[in-house]
Amino acid sequence: MHRIERHYELSPVLAEGIDQLHTALNAFWAEAGVAPEAQIRFSTALAEVVANILQYAVASEAEPIQLRLRCTPHRIEARLVDHGHRWERPESAFALPDDWEERGRGLAIAAAILDRLQYRRLRELNCWRLVLFIHP
Repeated sequence: MHRIERHYELSPVLAEGIDQLHTALNAFWAEAGVAPEAQIRFSTALAEVVANILQYAVASEAEPIQLRLRCTPHRIEARLVDHGHRWERPESAFALPDDWEERGRGLAIAAAILDRLQYRRLRELNCWRLVLFIHP
């Protein structure tokens, strides 16, 4: 397993941003040497968080979302920065909604998969940190 760090920009347009995320992840996994199970877990969690940013935080004409992916022998980490609306974290932010609810599962799924899912607002920026510990 290699220690690598890569930076990407994702379009704030939903379909383009998701396509760019998949392209970035494919390139990153090709270099990282991470087990397929960890790749799937991390990719799923990251896709859920990015989808939430694209759907609820940023406008399609906003600045690109900054994505930094890092892999070490013991963890995979993503940092996302966007210029979108502040996320007002509800008390049940990472809890699954009622069965009849059609939305609200993305962050709960990401939190269940990851070892750390953190959000903070820094000046006018939304900053997300996702961490999955791995065992070589």
